Amino acid sequence: MTAPGPRALIGVDTGGTFTDTVVTLSDGRLGVGKALSTPGRVEQGVLDSIGQAAAGLGLTLPELLRRTVILTHGTTVGLNALLTGAGARVGLLTTAGFESTLPIAKANKTNGLDELDLTMPTRWRKPEPLVVRPDIAGVSERIDATGAVVRPLDEAQARTAIRRLAARGVEAVAVCLLWSPVNPAHERRVAELVAQEMPGVRVSCSADIAPVVGEYERSSTVALDAYVAPVVGAYLRALQERLREHGFGGVLMILRTGGGAEPVEQTLRAPVNTLRSGPVAGLAATAGLAAKLGHDNVIATDVGGTSFDVGLVIGGEMQRASTPMVHRHALAIPVIEVESIGTGGGSLAWIDHGLGALRVGPRSAGSDPGPVCYGRAGTRPTLTDASAVLGYLSRLGNAVELDVEAAREAIRTQIAEPLGIGTIAAAEGIVRIATDQMRDLIRRATIRRGHDPSAFALVAFGGAGPQYASWYADGLGALDVVIPDLAAELSAYGAVSSDLSIGAERGIVPTPVDEAGAVVTAVLGELAEQIEAGLPGAVDDVATASGRSRTLRRSVALRFYRQQRRIELPVGAVVDAAELARLGAEFRERYEQIVGVGTASRDTPVEVVSVRVEVTVAVPVPPPVARERGAAEPVDERLAWFDGVEHRCAVYDWRRLRADHEIKGPAFIESEQTTVVLPPRRRARMDTSGHLHLG
Repeated sequence: MTAPGPRALIGVDTGGTFTDTVVTLSDGRLGVGKALSTPGRVEQGVLDSIGQAAAGLGLTLPELLRRTVILTHGTTVGLNALLTGAGARVGLLTTAGFESTLPIAKANKTNGLDELDLTMPTRWRKPEPLVVRPDIAGVSERIDATGAVVRPLDEAQARTAIRRLAARGVEAVAVCLLWSPVNPAHERRVAELVAQEMPGVRVSCSADIAPVVGEYERSSTVALDAYVAPVVGAYLRALQERLREHGFGGVLMILRTGGGAEPVEQTLRAPVNTLRSGPVAGLAATAGLAAKLGHDNVIATDVGGTSFDVGLVIGGEMQRASTPMVHRHALAIPVIEVESIGTGGGSLAWIDHGLGALRVGPRSAGSDPGPVCYGRAGTRPTLTDASAVLGYLSRLGNAVELDVEAAREAIRTQIAEPLGIGTIAAAEGIVRIATDQMRDLIRRATIRRGHDPSAFALVAFGGAGPQYASWYADGLGALDVVIPDLAAELSAYGAVSSDLSIGAERGIVPTPVDEAGAVVTAVLGELAEQIEAGLPGAVDDVATASGRSRTLRRSVALRFYRQQRRIELPVGAVVDAAELARLGAEFRERYEQIVGVGTASRDTPVEVVSVRVEVTVAVPVPPPVARERGAAEPVDERLAWFDGVEHRCAVYDWRRLRADHEIKGPAFIESEQTTVVLPPRRRARMDTSGHLHLG
């Protein structure tokens, strides 16, 4: 039961440095909050950020939470556990004779390596194993590709294998048997045996997590799920408890790596779906913004405290990864494609003494201790420190007071003097190297896939995106360079505006599209029944809160014969010959749109590889109340350095700018959460919706 007054929707995005919140009220008011993330007690940073947003709306944290009907959260807890090696000790149960599938890793020695390692064969290596070889046990059973039982499950032998894993002290168990996507009976029974022999231990089944064809990818995915599940589960339960203590009685939803959000109960069944959810929220918000601005093709660029993320919107749609990976581990779940490098505001500047060269990233100062200028005992200079020294930043929201002199001293002693250059030159070098790295990633994400970046608009967001967009967009020739209103909190806005989505997918033996009608129709019906039977009560709660009914969406994934790239297309409940012909033609058309004109061979067969059914509930976000805007006069001025020259720069208040007024650089446009840096020769114009366009 919500408290009297305007109802609230909340979106929260937890990053490596800051946690951002966007609150929308049913009366059109909008609030934002930014707080330092709190590693080790992540829920505290979430509450701090929501509390700031509440204060901006004239409410206390309990008052806001009592009015909240839906809180949608993007979390990096699972990803951080993977990156830091802090997950559970996992045992893997697989079909006897296939215990080496995961360790062999399809001889995957190069996928996911950075460009430097790819050029040095001595650095080629497989991904770090999530399951050590002694913690993998074979189970005597066999099911074939048609789902027929070739060898019955030997339950006595399975119990012996499970007891051996228990004796080795495993904390979570992954189960992945051959052809469980077609017939999961043996896998489900093994899970029951694990629950009997190891009560309370997390069990992850590939038939539930990733029921698709591809033995190695399924094994990797279910191992990942088991690895992060205890950590993610502990965090989400702690967050639920803290929210309840402060009066929250609405629905908690968690963002998914494949797009959309799901009730927290659903996430706890498959936490692997959260691993890359944060960047996806920003990309989803970008797609919505681009549609309103009339752009079909968009490059979304997110500069946070620890990373720079790039995703593409093509033809109005976010792109699915054809061979998804996380930290070099293969995934067999839907993943929106986002490429990242370790270049963000907190990226450390350092000297490669072997080459005598200045480097930036990939290591980060994070939020604790953070950049030197945060005054939190940080000692190593970062990209943010360089910006502070150059005069680009005078504040960092309400979260941090900047200590510019400490940043200047760190850059002077650790970078400038060892290189024999001045402090300002060193700071400008840090910014130039970081933004060159960002531009290189954009080029790789577009040109490497056959796309001309000049055919795209570019959207820059994240806390540091507005600071560096003028540099990393330079030379790309983008149709438009947009810094959106709420740029610093766009991922949180993507969270609050994400629709509820609960899906079920099943892989099928690759079948030519013109022969797949019967099997696709049958699987669609089975999946629809499966979803309806297992829907949590929170779905109806969200439907009631949003005033929208449930929608059932059906789709199939197609690919060219034996290719990797899959494209998902919608289908009806019954897939007849006419529908199959449409799918084949639409697949080729969409393939050329994504990969390039002339790439869809008419002679290459198209095959169906998986079937998906999704229940969705739209979450409408009320339009914000229009703000009054004043004259476009500077509110302040300050000195800043560009190309070795100190300039006196006008400072404008973003919230008071008049639409269509043009601002010429060098200048700064500040909001409470971020700063837009306009170097000389750059210009900015605000549109009627409050978005800035750089020229």
